[in-house]
Amino acid sequence: MTRGLERGSAPVEFALVGVLLVAVALTVLHIAFVVHIRAVAIDSAIAGAAHAALADTADSEGVARATELVTSGITASLVRSVSVASGEVAGHAIVSVTIRLAVPAIGPWLTIAETEVTGRAFREAP
Repeated sequence: MTRGLERGSAPVEFALVGVLLVAVALTVLHIAFVVHIRAVAIDSAIAGAAHAALADTADSEGVARATELVTSGITASLVRSVSVASGEVAGHAIVSVTIRLAVPAIGPWLTIAETEVTGRAFREAP
């Protein structure tokens, strides 16, 4: 009879499997956190470019708008820089707002890399 040899194995099994389940859950939460940070940055860059592309606004106002939006959505310590550039695509003037931000490894405290997102909009004619 092996029934006596298995006595007390359930708590050990729970401890071993519980550690793996917690690790998987924390990994999924962290991936969701990074995706959220990237989505906020993309949306902020697009909104900043759209604001800078208006006929009666300066490029610096687009940078200010993008900075305001991205720092209200995520912690300001992750934002490295916000810049604006003008260009041309197929004969039409465009405005590009680029946001560089840190990618967190453990919450917002430890960063491991940087990423860059860009939003573009066609400039309105005055």
